[in-house]
Amino acid sequence: MNFFGHAAVACWRSTEPAFVLGAMLPDFAAMVGARPPGVADAAVAEGVAFHHRTDDAFHDAQTFRQLMKESMLDLVGAGLERGRARAVAHVGVEILLDGVLADSREARNAYLAALTHASNVRTVLEWRGASEAAAYASLLTAMLGRGISRQHTTPPVVARRIEHALSSRPRLAIEPSSVPLVEAWSRAAASQVRDRTPQLMAELEPELAGTPPR
Repeated sequence: MNFFGHAAVACWRSTEPAFVLGAMLPDFAAMVGARPPGVADAAVAEGVAFHHRTDDAFHDAQTFRQLMKESMLDLVGAGLERGRARAVAHVGVEILLDGVLADSREARNAYLAALTHASNVRTVLEWRGASEAAAYASLLTAMLGRGISRQHTTPPVVARRIEHALSSRPRLAIEPSSVPLVEAWSRAAASQVRDRTPQLMAELEPELAGTPPR
């Protein structure tokens, strides 16, 4: 699940900004090429733990697995190599899911409140160096400036986001010539992801909504 999806699902437990921040924090660390920081705040730490439980449940969910399988086969059929097709399907379905979950005003508000909280309270995170802390601060600034827009899940933008997400992995990186293929897949898959999101959320909610912190 992508970071915005984690914020949306975290709202089932709590909309407290620190908790929602924690639910996104492992993804933020990965986005700046860092290991997750140490956390000196109980609510943020609970959010981090919830992130990992959410990922476990999400990746085991039948609907997600089916969407990924169908997308991978479509991409292979369009000419993408199987390993890259699997990676595009995984990342792409998560990005498209974000677009559906962004329909929720509660999720949008919780996401933005968590980013604002993160920008104002940075001392609770213990990064492993000044460069990681600076990269995280720059990421927050960029994300707050970008906000939430429907343009983030349009097919051209989805294709670019997938290309960027896989660019540091040579065996999975998308060749420029394949970007139009990924964009075409995104355009076709968007309605499938939207149609199946209610079922996916129904599979996740019993696993996560009432899970006590640990």
